[in-house]
Parts: sequence; structure tokens; C-alpha cells
Amino acid sequence: MRRLLVINQYFYPDIASTGRYAIDICSGLTRFGYDVYVITGTPSYTIHSPDAPLSEILNGVKVYRVPLGHIKGRDTIKLRIKGYIKFLFGAWKKANKLLKSNKFDFILTFHNPPLVGLIGALLSKRYRCEFIYVPYDIHPDILIATGWKLPRFFIKIWDILNKIIFGSAKKVIVPSEGMKRIIVDKKGVKEKKVYVIPLWGIPEIDVETNDKINEKTEGEVEVKSKEMLLLHSGNLGVLYPFDVILDAAKNLKKEPVKFLFIGDGIKRKYLTNRIKNENIQNVKVLPFQPTEKFVQILNCSDICLVTIGEGLENLALPSKTFTYLSAGRPVISIMEPNADIARIITQNDCGWNVKDADELAILVKKILKNPKILKLKRENAKRTYEEYFRKEKIIEKYVEVISQP
Repeated sequence: MRRLLVINQYFYPDIASTGRYAIDICSGLTRFGYDVYVITGTPSYTIHSPDAPLSEILNGVKVYRVPLGHIKGRDTIKLRIKGYIKFLFGAWKKANKLLKSNKFDFILTFHNPPLVGLIGALLSKRYRCEFIYVPYDIHPDILIATGWKLPRFFIKIWDILNKIIFGSAKKVIVPSEGMKRIIVDKKGVKEKKVYVIPLWGIPEIDVETNDKINEKTEGEVEVKSKEMLLLHSGNLGVLYPFDVILDAAKNLKKEPVKFLFIGDGIKRKYLTNRIKNENIQNVKVLPFQPTEKFVQILNCSDICLVTIGEGLENLALPSKTFTYLSAGRPVISIMEPNADIARIITQNDCGWNVKDADELAILVKKILKNPKILKLKRENAKRTYEEYFRKEKIIEKYVEVISQP
């Protein structure tokens, strides 16, 4: 049995996207005969993250958690950095202990915290096992692109550490072709060792899931009215230009349209303040919802929104897009048309792409005049997901890449 050690600060039951993808990947690998160990932190992604034991077995995966004390949430940079440092030191200590007592074939790290790949690189050399790096975001590029004022010497040091990480990795797995091009062209990583494996919907919506949830929570969620409902869900962070949506909502104030945000993050306060100060009555913000309630709200939506800021298109991938597609919901992507998500949406005719608030408002007005078009877009969304992004298919790709010499 081949043994794999996975290191990432977030893991189930945290709701961070990398943690949720990590448990699916790890659980899938156990079904294919891998012995999987995970080193993660105690749940901390939000202030409401639930407690979890320091060690347990989940779906055959052996999970070891580094205590982070009372550190919970990501509201301030200081809090994040404190959590990062505490996890990195604890993970290094725990990983050495496991590697001394067990023979591992692989070490796999994601990108949370940003330099966790350095642990994988160093440990793989010390214990002579293969290092696999899975960055779903590219740092420090994404920080610079979102306006962080980082000292030049700090960026240079980070770039040097990235070279060590990428150079030590035998395989690098990214979720999009755009990210592959960034890593190959700008980071100097050999193209032959970079693999593109897309994401899937979390949660992944199918008929069986809908039936179970609707039976369990019938009547608990009331969001649908006579207005067209446009939904945006996920992290309310600096990557996403929410002003585009708010400006369009103001333009559409006389139309039968409602906008709903579900999520949390550093821009939530800005979002709610602007809605209140400008009296934008057709926009509502809710915190992260339990899966059952979220799925019901998603099923009530007419269109879903996904956005990413200009210049960030190939540095990160809005993962909620795949949940929207799995539910058969048309998507309006708000981004540059060459972005990976925009191409998926337009090439498969399962939605539309716009670049600014005016285009978004004009498009919504057109759909209101011809709502029958949504039926075709729904069908195409579901077909696209089933053909390219089903979880079972994607997990098999991970197994194939990890297994090949």
C-alpha cells in the first residue's frame, strides 16, 4: 500500500475551499488503495468554525490537527499571519514525527498557508519521498495584484522560496490552463511536470441530493418571490469586484430583480455599509449557510454570478462556479473574456460574460424580456458539468497523476 502525507492548514470541518477539496481528494485516494495521512490545523477559517479532535479517522483518512489555540477567523492580517506561523511550526514538528516512524512514498501540500509548500520541499529531500505541489492560488502575485504594498526585499525572498518549492516538486497540479501558463511562463517551471486538473462542485448538486435536502428542509427557507433572483456565494474577499454588482443593482432598482450575497470575508463590512448608506433595497447579504439551506437557496435562484478582478483571472479560480453548474444554473461571469471561467461559460453556452456594471444591467434587462432563454442555459449548464466536472471523474485524474512515475 502506497502511503501519502498531505499538509494543509484547512481541512474538514472547516469550510475553506482548499480544505473541502482536500478531504474529497484524500477520501478518493483511500478508495484506490492509498494509505493517507493529513496534517492540518484545528478548524479556524471563520470565527464560527466548529471544534474538532486533535486526531481522528475520516473516511479512512488519518487526520492529525495542529492546535491553533484561540485563533479563529481571517478578519485581520495580523490574525491570519499569527495562525499561519503557529500552523507552520506545528506542522513541521508533527510531519517529522510521522515521517520518522512511517515510510511515506509521497508528500502533497496545497497552498494554505502560502509557504506550506516549503515544508513539503524540505521534508521530501530529508526523507527521500516524492513531493507533489497543488497551488490553487499563486502567491505573492495575487497579493500584489490586489494592491498589497509588499516590500521589494520581501517579494524577492518569497520568489526565491517559490523557486525552491517548484523546483523540488516532481509534479505540480493546478486547476486551470491559465494558471499553468503563469507557472510555466513567469515562474520558470518545466511544462512537462505541470498538470491541469479542474475543480468540481462543493457541494455537488444532483437529483438525489436535491430530493434528500428538499424533504429534510421543506419550508425552512423562503427566498423566492416574483422577482428574478441573482445569487453570488462564497468568500467576500479582495479578489472580487462587488461594486460592479452593486452598481448594476442600483441601475435595476425599478426592475423585478433581487440580488443575494451569501458568504463572509474581509469585504463583507464594505459591502453591507455601501448597501445601507446608499439604500440599495434590491440587495441582501447573508452569512455562510448550512449546506441544506444553501442548496435550497441555490435551487430558488434564476441566475448565479461569479466574478474576479481584472488582472487576477489566471491567479485564482472561483470554485463556486462548479456548484452552480452542477445545479443546472446559468452563470453570468463578470471578468475579462479570456479568463478560464469566462471561456467555460461562453464556449458551452451555459451563461454569459460581462465586463462592467452597465453590461450586467443591460443583460439582465434583456433576460427579463425573454426569460425562456434560461431553460436552454440551464440544460447546457447541467450537461457541461456532467461531461467535464463530475467529482468522480476529477478524483480519478488525481489518482492517475499521483500514481504515474
